[in-house]
Formats: sequence, C-alpha cells, structure tokens
Amino acid sequence: MSSNPSGSTIQRHGSSSFSKMSYGSQIDPVDHSTAINIGASINRAGSALSSNEYDNSKNIRRDSSFASLVSEQAQQTLIRARSPREILSSLQNDMSWSLVRGLAGSIVAFFVGVLGPKAWFLPLMGGLTMRPIPYQITNAGDVLLDLGLANELIPKAEVTFPSEKLYFLSLWAPLIIVTVVGGIFPLVASTVPNNNSLHNIHAGVCTIFTAIGISEFVTQIFKFYVGRLRPNFYAMCGFDKQTLQCTNGEEMEMEARMSFPSGHSSLSYCGMMALVLFFIARVGLGRVGKQSSLGKFRISVLLSFVPLLFSFWCATSRLVDNWHHPSDIIAGSIIGTVASCIAYHIWYPHVCSACAGIPLSVIIQNQEENTRIGSDYMMVEKSVSLPIVG
Repeated sequence: MSSNPSGSTIQRHGSSSFSKMSYGSQIDPVDHSTAINIGASINRAGSALSSNEYDNSKNIRRDSSFASLVSEQAQQTLIRARSPREILSSLQNDMSWSLVRGLAGSIVAFFVGVLGPKAWFLPLMGGLTMRPIPYQITNAGDVLLDLGLANELIPKAEVTFPSEKLYFLSLWAPLIIVTVVGGIFPLVASTVPNNNSLHNIHAGVCTIFTAIGISEFVTQIFKFYVGRLRPNFYAMCGFDKQTLQCTNGEEMEMEARMSFPSGHSSLSYCGMMALVLFFIARVGLGRVGKQSSLGKFRISVLLSFVPLLFSFWCATSRLVDNWHHPSDIIAGSIIGTVASCIAYHIWYPHVCSACAGIPLSVIIQNQEENTRIGSDYMMVEKSVSLPIVG
C-alpha cells in the first residue's frame, strides 16, 4: 500500500495477475496483457489520426476542408481557359439524368411562366379586369379626358427597347454569358470534385430559365388582375369622343389596360440581376479579407453590378416612351429582382457562402460520394477560403 500526494491510495499485489487503483473508488480488474494491447491500439489509432488529419509540416487539417482537394497542378489550372476538346469531354463524361431532369424542369418553368397565365389563368380569372374609361361630359357637351392617360402613342416598333431587343438583353445575352464563362472558366473546377464545365453551364442556364419563368408568371398575373390603364390609353385604344368607346379593336384595348406592372422592367431586371448574382458569387463575398488584393476585390464587386445599368436603362425607357407609370416600373423592377434571387438560390448556394458560385448539383453529388463539401459547406466557409481566380 502506498499513498499519493492527492490523498488517494494505490493498492499493489505483486503476485496477482491484476492490479487495483483507487482514487476514491474501485476499478474492475483488467488483465495486464489486455491493457497492453489496448494501449498499443490506442497508440496506433492516434498515430493514424495524426497522419490522416494533420499535415505535420504545416500543422493544418487536411480531410475536413477544401485544402485536401487542392493540388499544385490544380491551382495552376484555375486561371487557364479550357480548350473546346476538354469542354466536350467533360460534357460527355459527366452527363447524368439528374442534370437532364433539372434542365427539363427549368425549361418547363420558363414556358409555363411565359405562356401559362394567358392560356390558363386568364380564363379562370374571368378575363381581364375592365376598369371604366375615365372621362367627363360638361354642360356644354364637351368631353374631358384624364390628361394622365392622354399621352402620345409611340408604336411598339419605335420604342427604345422593342421586343427583339428586350429578349436579347434579358434572355439571350445572359444565357450566352453564363454558358461561355461557365464552360471555359468553371469556378475552381479542378479543386472541387465534379465541379466541371457541365455542372457550371447547367446551373447557369437553369437559373436564367427559372428566373424568367417566375418573373413572367407573376408579372402577367398582376397585369390581368389589376388592369391599370396605360399613360397612352386613349391613343392606344382609339377612344372616340363621339361614341365614348374604343375603336382600335379588342387586342389593342387589352394592351392599353395592362400597365401594372411593367413587363419590360421585370424582364430586364430579372435577366441582369441573374448575371449580377453570377458574377458576385465568382468574386467571393464570403471570402472577404482573404483576397490577395483588397482593391482588386472592390473593383470586381463594383463591375459585377454593371449589368444593372442596362436594366435601369430599359426600365426607365418605358417612362420616356409613355408606356408605363413610374409605379409600374418600380413594381416590375422589384418582381424581376426577387424572381432572379429565388431562382439563383435554387441552383447555387447563397452568394456570401465560401462555396458561392459552385452549383448545388456539385455539392449534392459530392455529398453522396462522402466528401466534406455537401451538407458541411456552411461549416467549411468559416475556416477555409477558396482560391480566387484573377
């Protein structure tokens, strides 16, 4: 029997195959050989954990971060444009039915949003809301009109942004940009498994189609329900002061009654805001302070908002062309912006994430392959920064 400084006792039995240790309580006897084996196993496990979890030369975790996915060669490929052969090879090797279903769903959302309201919902609503035509007849028999609705009519073909120009700005230009940029410069494509040209093109295209589908659906539903008269209502519908009726036909009268909200504003802000989110994610707001040049980062953020200048120009042109009231333009701009934000976050993580710009399809696929990118990307962003391109 011996005592230790803390007041506890250790009881030794020289000839026994076991020992008892008492620090205020008794512990069950353990065979010496078993204890030795357990100790050796713990040592081996500790050594394996140390070698697997840490790089001793740099003292950093390896398998719990994106650092384990980065190689020196991969780092060098971040700034290299990909050749057409590499892009086609990526498309062939990585095509999956999940991507096909996602693309098909976004295209369906696009056509439902563009064609659905007029084909299906307008009849269910009982037709367009028909507000009474504002006029007043004086005692002398003169007909007074609302000056706010008596502006000059500028034909569709002569407005600042005719339909062809609008669709190029809001649909085709964003599709081309996200396809080219995502295909040739997929963000950190070589450092994150499966994040290749196919996934980047797929996510960008699906975002554009989905955003426009949502925006057009909401815009048209409000147009039919509100039935607000345009600033050029009298000229557009051909209002006759003698008969006090519109004379330019039912189609023109319906067009004259769909001022709120502005379709040009919602569509242009939808397409351009999608590009803004696309560029902002690639700049990396979630990696602020980890860039090599803070000044370059700030310039990149500012340049990311340049597309909004085109949408602002398109929206305000509707005021100049006498086709919308100011409140129509504001409402349309809000609808387009919100629709774009919703659609973007269906296909990408939020723009302030360390994984910003990486398609969710990549994160989900990596999660299924037991990588540490999927469900843990919110935790990764707190401790690991991705390499910044450019």
